[in-house]
Amino acid sequence: MISRIKDFIAFNGMTDAAFAKKIGIKQPTLWSQLRSVNGPSAVTLENIAREFPNLNCNWLLRGEGDMLIDETAQDKRIDSLVDVVAMQQEIIKNLQEKIKQLQNS
Repeated sequence: MISRIKDFIAFNGMTDAAFAKKIGIKQPTLWSQLRSVNGPSAVTLENIAREFPNLNCNWLLRGEGDMLIDETAQDKRIDSLVDVVAMQQEIIKNLQEKIKQLQNS
């Protein structure tokens, strides 16, 4: 289950800190639970299910089925991540141009 939580965090393009904040726990608590033999607490699992309603809890708990309940939601999430990457690439391009301008002046 711990590896599936990590996969889900990565799938959402979130840092551990952002994920912990979204589910209402502190980052060290999340890290501790993800490293623990006992795994995440029931409260943490409840918070994950509440904050990510399209997450397939059977997948999370048992590894059964798809990660997401609704494949169209998965497609939307992927499209959203593609948009974020494109936006970041544009920001990088603009910053590189500014660096060149500053170097030339």
